[in-house]
Formats: sequence, structure tokens, C-alpha cells
Amino acid sequence: MQKKILKGYSYTVLATVVYSNVYIFSKAALNEVTLPQFLFFVFLIGFMINLVLLWKKGGFSKLATVPKNLWWIFPTLGVLEIFTGITFYASINAIAEPAVTGFLGNLFPLFTTILGIAFLKERFSKIETLGILIVFAGALLTSYSGNLALKDFFIPGVGLVIVNCLGAASATVIVRSKVNNLSPEILSFNRTLWLLIFFSGWVITAGTPMVVSAHAFTNITIAAILDPVLAILLVYKAYQYIEASRGTIIQSMKGLIIIPVAYFYFGTLPLTHQIIGGVIAMVGVIIIGVGQYLLDHRKMEAVG
Repeated sequence: MQKKILKGYSYTVLATVVYSNVYIFSKAALNEVTLPQFLFFVFLIGFMINLVLLWKKGGFSKLATVPKNLWWIFPTLGVLEIFTGITFYASINAIAEPAVTGFLGNLFPLFTTILGIAFLKERFSKIETLGILIVFAGALLTSYSGNLALKDFFIPGVGLVIVNCLGAASATVIVRSKVNNLSPEILSFNRTLWLLIFFSGWVITAGTPMVVSAHAFTNITIAAILDPVLAILLVYKAYQYIEASRGTIIQSMKGLIIIPVAYFYFGTLPLTHQIIGGVIAMVGVIIIGVGQYLLDHRKMEAVG
């Protein structure tokens, strides 16, 4: 049992490090190319890699076993993934510091918890309530621009992060309630397929030029390998060994991991109050994770 838990934590740490670097290389690429160019190439590369992985893992035969009455889930998730893909990378493009975007990403487990309670009738503890309030407080401080005027209170891009986290949480709840037995390869392939279709149509309709520098394409390729491929596969691998609540605690630390890498890569740091707010939000996520973990174990003890 201890070896399995250790494996789970190892996969989660790797996933968190990988996902943290998505912010860095995406930001570096977006400093050189437009958002449509970036998104088209990222999901073209991601789709091709996922296609190979799905074929190697026998995923197409597994797809054939999915009941016909559940096939609606693929385009539904596809629409949500298009929405979250645009808002995620647009927020990285809009917010100057990648670490700030990473800190604000801790709203994701908050929204997942709230939607799980609302639609899956999951139990909710006082500990999780405290965690949610702390995450909100931390996110508010992180997103503060330094100007008390209402129209300028938040830094640009905060709204994009909020709707992105809400969309991603919605997709997570759908998967958890309907198709939580689908393999990571199928879910990742479905994601990149719909995103590639959408962004191909976007660049063709807009007449977006497809020529990018070698340096930009290198950063795009790294981002594509990290996000649509490695990160999601590592997360699902981790959840084969440990509860999602344990993984959430580690994943909340991605903002701290981003800070030194971003400083090395860009030579910049978040403002002091943004780091403090990020740490506060991280503490809130940890409290939510602890609350979920305790509830899960109470359920197991009750069943046992």
C-alpha cells in the first residue's frame, strides 16, 4: 500500500512540475506569435502525439466499447475544452507574470468542489468551507492591481482565469459523473481532436499566416508536449494510486514552482502582495484537499 501511495505522489509531483512549465514555454512562445498561431500549432502537435499514443495503447478498440448512449459526451467535452483552451492560453497571454496565472489557477479545485456539491450531491465539510473562503481571499489579493478604483481593481486577465477554471471544473464534473472509466488516452485524444478542428477553422477563416520563427516553434513544441500529452497522462496515472484530494494538495503548489523558472527565463518576479495572495490561496486548496481526504476516509470506514 505504501509503495502505491509513493508512486501516486511521484506521478503527481511530476505532473505538477510539467504543468508549471506549460505556463513558462507558452508565455515565451506567445511573446513571439499570435494566439491563433500558437493554439493551432500546439494542438496540431498534441493531436499527432495523442493519435500515436491512442493507437499504441489499443485505444481505438476501447472506443468501440463505449455505449452509444454516451457518445454525446465527446462533443460536449469538446466544446468545453475549446472554451477552456482559449481562456487558459489567453490568460497566460494577458497576465504578465506566469506565476500569477498559476496562483489564480488554484480557483479550479474550488469550483470543482462547489460543482461537485451542486450537481453530484457530494458531501461538504466545514473544513472545505474554510478552505474555499481562504482560496477566495488569496485569489482576491493576487489579482489586486494596486488601484482601489473598482474598474481598475483587478489586473488584466483575471476574468479569463475565472471562466477558464469554471469551464475546466465543469468538464471534470461531467467526466466524474458519466465517463470516469474512460482511459486518459481517450480523453486526451478527444480534447486535442476538437481543439485542432476548431483552431484549424479559426486560422483558415482569419487567414492567419503560418510562418513562425524556429525559436518560437521550439517553445510551441515543448508546450504542446507538456500540456496536451504529458501533464494529463501523469495526472490520470497518479489517480490510479492516490485519491484526487491528495493530488490537489500537491498541484496547488505550481505557482511557487513557476516563480524561480520564470525568473530564470524572463528575469521578472511577481509583486510581493501577489506572492502572498498566491500562498494564501495555496493554503486554502490544501485545506480543501484535507477536508475531501477526511470525508473519503469516513465513507470508507462507514462502508467497511
